[in-house]
Amino acid sequence: MPHGWRVQSQGGRAYEIRNAKPTTVLVVEDEPTVRALAESIIEALGYMILSAANAREAIALLEQDEPVDILFTDINLPDGPDAIDGLELARKAVELCPSLRVIYTTGHGQTDGMTALFVGDAAFLPKPYRVKQLTEAVWRLPRTTPVDSGFPYRYFRN
Repeated sequence: MPHGWRVQSQGGRAYEIRNAKPTTVLVVEDEPTVRALAESIIEALGYMILSAANAREAIALLEQDEPVDILFTDINLPDGPDAIDGLELARKAVELCPSLRVIYTTGHGQTDGMTALFVGDAAFLPKPYRVKQLTEAVWRLPRTTPVDSGFPYRYFRN
């Protein structure tokens, strides 16, 4: 169940109550078809979606008044000679929104050097991913970023 919903039981009956502020996910992916797929999966879970094709667009969205709760970003974001990759985007995003939770994705292999650059308590989802893996990655994120989780990221297998 998305973080924007909670269930209360009164007299053995379950009620769904919508919180005042729905959870917002910023999807950053340079490939339009992959971005559209991720957006549709996450939106079907009941989350609000913001979308960007590169890091510059994502930072512009993060600098607006619209609160963002989760950043789902591709690590490789080609966008010219001054391009910012998903690793740097996440660092800048967390500076702008300290409670932001991050899920990284890439079709390239994961390396120790890459994970050393992850922001704290981030998750990693390799491409290609299935609906179930993306759903689980989003639902398993903690509501707030712990100061010291002891393990900097989670890995979701295909």
